[in-house]
Amino acid sequence: MSRKYQLIVTWALVAVMLGVTLTGCSGNSKVAAGDLMKGINKNPVQLPQKMDGELNQALLDFTWNLFRESGANTGNVMISAPSVYLALGMTLNGADGETREAMLKALSAQNIKPEDFNLGLSAWMTSLMDKENKADVRIANSIWIRDGFEADPAFLQTNGDYYQAGIRSIDFADPSAPKIINQWVEEKTEGTIDKIIEKIDDDLMMYLINAIYFKGEWKDQFKAGSTYESTFSAPAGSVETPFMRRSGNMDYIQGKGATGVILPYTDERFAFVGILPGEGQSPRDFINTITAAEMLTLISTKKTKNIDLSLPKFESSYEDELQDELHALGMEIAFDPYRADFSLMNKAHTKDLFIGEVKHKTYIKVDEKGTEAAAVTGVGVSTTSMPIDLTQVVFDRPFVYAIIDWQTNSPLFVGIMEDPTVK
Repeated sequence: MSRKYQLIVTWALVAVMLGVTLTGCSGNSKVAAGDLMKGINKNPVQLPQKMDGELNQALLDFTWNLFRESGANTGNVMISAPSVYLALGMTLNGADGETREAMLKALSAQNIKPEDFNLGLSAWMTSLMDKENKADVRIANSIWIRDGFEADPAFLQTNGDYYQAGIRSIDFADPSAPKIINQWVEEKTEGTIDKIIEKIDDDLMMYLINAIYFKGEWKDQFKAGSTYESTFSAPAGSVETPFMRRSGNMDYIQGKGATGVILPYTDERFAFVGILPGEGQSPRDFINTITAAEMLTLISTKKTKNIDLSLPKFESSYEDELQDELHALGMEIAFDPYRADFSLMNKAHTKDLFIGEVKHKTYIKVDEKGTEAAAVTGVGVSTTSMPIDLTQVVFDRPFVYAIIDWQTNSPLFVGIMEDPTVK
């Protein structure tokens, strides 16, 4: 049997999203990155006004499934399922046979036609980056291909048309190659993530990278003068950390033993959701006993209440390789050198490609002005006596959080905050 080559799918789960152009190499590098889209005209794509409801539900189900699997990791966790979904969407266009079916199952999209899948994701990407949105949302896709590898033109065309992917050939054998790719990542993430690649193995043929950046200011900001030091009960022991505080009418969540708040950004299409599980229940206990549908119901049945809120300031980074999680979701065949079928990626249509690794990185910063990146963390609250009609919500122990796109009810980012002092 011929030697298999690894296809690397890399997710730069950022909090600062990327632009749509693929910039070239650094000025000091001697490595050339050839534009494989040169001479290929992008086909006009008639996008639907919004993502199809079936695909929307598939994305929601995938988000919750991946979050549950990622919850097995210890410490602070934050993922951007849409980033993973978009990167796998590009990869899916090169898959065939059982590999394609397994990937569609993992993506909860078994009954969705390929064109509808690509169209829906392209429409949602375009909508998220609408210049009329007040929040800064940027998404970028790129594909980096080893010099000499003959990629199938149809595979390149599809990812250029629907994912606006910048596609470059590069000498992977040159020691400077990782630096060039990492510079693209750093630029597209506004410096919040400086690298995704350490080295390039000899058998690697391709990197597919997605990056998403979010930056939004609170509709009602926290006053810096109200921030105070208090105790957060982390699993390893209590820690002192700064808590932001404000009072007033807010959307309040209560159900499934949990309480929480919904904080809109100036662009009310997006909101931060913080959910505090009941006493004695960990965030992981909570997410393992509730379905995606139940979570949406919990959030949608919000009520306006007069709240005294304390939320910890935090800045956090997260890094993971997603092979185990994607295996658990049914994608094991895509990682198997002897069974994977990515024959639609190469011109000869040979079955000599498989996914070798999937890296995921995220970054989030939450302060008095708003949120940059991808997660929210615990909040500690003062215990001073308050008026009887004021409900206290204090995120002073581990909690679940998300940044939600209300138009689709899809979380751009979802995480677990265990210790706001850990960056």
